[in-house]
Formats: sequence, structure tokens, C-alpha cells
Amino acid sequence: MRDLGQQNFGKLQHTSKNKIIFRAVVFLIIVGGVFYFARSRFSFSGESGSSIILREAPRGLTPVEIDGSIEDLEGIDLTTQQATFEDVKYNGQATATATRSFGGGTYILTVDATLPDPVNVSYQVWLVGGGKATPIDYMSGSKTSWSLNLRSLDKYSQYDGIWITLERTKDSLSEEHVMEGSF
Repeated sequence: MRDLGQQNFGKLQHTSKNKIIFRAVVFLIIVGGVFYFARSRFSFSGESGSSIILREAPRGLTPVEIDGSIEDLEGIDLTTQQATFEDVKYNGQATATATRSFGGGTYILTVDATLPDPVNVSYQVWLVGGGKATPIDYMSGSKTSWSLNLRSLDKYSQYDGIWITLERTKDSLSEEHVMEGSF
């Protein structure tokens, strides 16, 4: 048997305190890491992912005087037109509306369509005029609801026709016409 009187219990207690402190430090580091990761991945403050933060304007601002009257201010008149479409593929089952506004160097085009679900192909919008067709962009959507929104410099207002085509390859050649219309 061992003689317990020869044992150094003070040293044994000292090493177990070191282990407890080491474990506590490791635990705090892990908890801090989880908190940091969760805060960086998830928004707990109600802010959106945008870098724009809206704040209330400072109090006590002084209004700015405008020389002349409001009637003297010049605005830009936008021309707004609606397109009428004809279904050339689905025997009247497809419908679409298009609206364009242009003026002051800006062109805005909105196309909304109810079209059959294209399996593994895309719908594309084209503007037509002067004997040439210009591809605009592919429509986004799913199942039967498709749309396109474009806002750009005015380089399309001279086109008076609009097509929606079914595209199997993404190139600059129009393929299968679905809807044809004019402004």
C-alpha cells in the first residue's frame, strides 16, 4: 500500500485548477466565435442587406428659396405608349402587355406576359423597326408568368414593333415567334 502521507495533494489541486481555467477559456472562445459567425451571417438588428441606411433629417433645416415661381421650372415630358400583341403560336392562349416611356434621354420598357411554361428554353424580347430586330433581354419568371423590365438610355424609341420569341440558343438570331406587337 501507498503511504498517503508522502503524497503532495497541493500540486494536484493546482493542476486541476489550470485545467478548469483552460477549459473555461476554450469555452469562451468557442461561444465568442459562434456569436460572431451568427451575427455576421444573420441580421438581428432588423436592417436589410442593403448598404443604404435611411435616417431622419436633422431638425431645424432652413428651406431653400427658388428664384422665380414653380411654373418656371422645366420638366421632361415622357411619351408613354402601350403595345398591342397578337398570339402567333399558341392559338390565343398566350397574352402579353407592354408599356414603354421615353423622353429626356431615358427609355423604360415593361413587358408582362402569360405564356406556357417553356421547358429548357427561354423567352426573349425584341424591338423591331427600320427593317431590323434588336434583342433586348431574356424574360424572367416561372411556369406561366413572365416579365421584363428595362430602364436605359434612349436608344430604342425609334423601334415601333415588339416580339416575344422562344429561344433555344442564346445568340443574336430570333427563333420561334410567340407574340408580335406594335406600339
